[in-house]
Amino acid sequence: MIGKIGRKASFILLSSFLVAGNSTGVLAANSVNVIKDGPQMTDSAIAGASTVLASYYEAVECGKISTSSLEIVVTPGGLLTPSSVLEQYTNIGVANVDNYLNIRKEPGTDSEIVGKLTKNGGCEILESLGDWYRVQSGPVTGYVSAEFIMTGETAKKAAVANASLVAKINTDALRVRTEPNTDARIWTLVYNTERYEVLERLDGWAKIEMDTSEGYISLEYVDVLYALPEATKYSIATDVSAFRQSIVQYAMQFLGNPYVWGGTNPNKGADCSGFVQYILRNAAGVSVSRTAREQAKNGNEINASQMRAGDLVFYSSGGAINHVAMYIGNGQVIHAANKRSGIKISAYNYRTPVKIVNVVGN
Repeated sequence: MIGKIGRKASFILLSSFLVAGNSTGVLAANSVNVIKDGPQMTDSAIAGASTVLASYYEAVECGKISTSSLEIVVTPGGLLTPSSVLEQYTNIGVANVDNYLNIRKEPGTDSEIVGKLTKNGGCEILESLGDWYRVQSGPVTGYVSAEFIMTGETAKKAAVANASLVAKINTDALRVRTEPNTDARIWTLVYNTERYEVLERLDGWAKIEMDTSEGYISLEYVDVLYALPEATKYSIATDVSAFRQSIVQYAMQFLGNPYVWGGTNPNKGADCSGFVQYILRNAAGVSVSRTAREQAKNGNEINASQMRAGDLVFYSSGGAINHVAMYIGNGQVIHAANKRSGIKISAYNYRTPVKIVNVVGN
């Protein structure tokens, strides 16, 4: 069954697959989407896709990979599949943890923590030192316990199974619009400090996930790739009181835990406002309202230059506040983002903040 829409051809294949006149194998997945991207692409551009798919599904049938659907993107540069994540590494390691893995300055559990790598996060293994690996992931280089890192074929299989399609911004700041056209309203900006989950590729646009909202960015200013989560830098803010430091340290124990809409306990799962409400109540003895919109009315409004660890940062969609995060210092926040990402660390301006409040006091 083959359907064409404008310059983009989408091939939906069930039970067996047929690509550019070549058929092979039996699908272990429910469906495959082959998208032809770019005005100069023709049907002949996907002629080699059958070989790639055959290899991919051989792995599925052997139990190496489990998936319910697969998107193959055909660009002028070639095929983009989940397995392309492996091209980003020479000696791949994948975090084998339930929530997060500490990256330390030196190889020892007493050494300073310099980064956090969440479950199924990817890293380049630079050196093996007995029970420790020296690794590089995103902006972080340091040491991790070898006990919690998958390597070799196990790591490769895990990487392909868990890679997701993300947009990497290649300009300083990029407008996010409510619809995939330049006449649509701009509702926030995104920055090259973050990668954003791609939910759908359209003609010249990508629909991206923004916490629990969605928006559209122009593909002209992004690189789209299959990737694993990368490590985030971590350090305790030293320019604040011990009280504020303790709030941040308390919040960090929940990194990697699940997002649950309506949840108020990060041990089991919490949404954005439930998460900060729990942290402030249990770590600071501070009571705030339940929803992000109401929490923005608590405390005292401050500007970004006054922001300190423990303050709350708010974001909006359609003009209304719909998300809250807690500032942890050094330009970062911790927040319950969405079901896909769970509780994570981001740059405080990963999307445009609309309000910052101090609910902790001095």
